[in-house]
Amino acid sequence: MARLPRGQLREMILDATDRLLFETGNVDAVSIDAVVDAVGCTPPALYYYFPTKDALVHEVGQRRYERFAEDLEGSLPTTDDPIVELKARGHAYLDWGVGHPVHYRVLFMTPLPPPSGEDPDDPSRAPGLAELIDNLDRAAAAGLITPADPLEMALAFWSIVHGITSLTITNPELPAEVMHGILEITGAAVIGHYAA
Repeated sequence: MARLPRGQLREMILDATDRLLFETGNVDAVSIDAVVDAVGCTPPALYYYFPTKDALVHEVGQRRYERFAEDLEGSLPTTDDPIVELKARGHAYLDWGVGHPVHYRVLFMTPLPPPSGEDPDDPSRAPGLAELIDNLDRAAAAGLITPADPLEMALAFWSIVHGITSLTITNPELPAEVMHGILEITGAAVIGHYAA
């Protein structure tokens, strides 16, 4: 392989890993050999940037989580009402999962390990979850819900939406409009639990 501009090989490695990961939908199916073959580089060149497969997969996952969060935020309506936004966030999440089932399975139904030797990231700062926590903080500040532990509230909402999204993806015969209706019912129950 000809010498590339600084950083270009790193991006090529990330792009190839991303492609292999989401084509197969399986972390175990992505090997270092498969990545270097796809890129046309040597294992030492890959290891220069990523000391382990875990580090490589972790970074690919982080990039995808960030894209997911950007997609989600971009699909929300403009509103000053944090509860309206919260409900829209749940429906947008469900739509994204149904529209990207392989990506959803890999990102939210498959353990993606942190890089070797590093502690897992603070979950409250994870892309998607951080924005949900902010949404809930604004609802509490507006007096629409009772302030509680932000991570607990976010996980309560996320567990509802994740469960419905996972159920919809694994049972594609379930009508999307029915699942959105179930989301309204269960989301209202969680909102009611934290009601001010």
